[in-house]
Amino acid sequence: MKVLPCPRGSRPLYRPDNQPRKCLPHQTNLCLNALDDKTDPSTVCCWHNQIDYHCCIGIDVAECPQYNNVTVVIHNSFSHLASPVKSFHFRKGIEDEIDFAQ
Repeated sequence: MKVLPCPRGSRPLYRPDNQPRKCLPHQTNLCLNALDDKTDPSTVCCWHNQIDYHCCIGIDVAECPQYNNVTVVIHNSFSHLASPVKSFHFRKGIEDEIDFAQ
């Protein structure tokens, strides 16, 4: 069984090596930075196909998942530094929903 990177009616954005371009929730710049001038950026979505996240073109804004409960943690485990860099990408506005203890 072949799992499509994007939902039916849309198409994947491809990398130069002709593989579907991957993305991360809350990091749409990974898709938007690779667009040509002819593509409408409002139809680009980071889509999870139950295996991985892919940049898809031709998705209605209402159908694009918001990933409200997803936080992406990037850990560079192959760094040459003693303390590798870790990046945490939270969705916008999450700080308004958290009750910080004083």
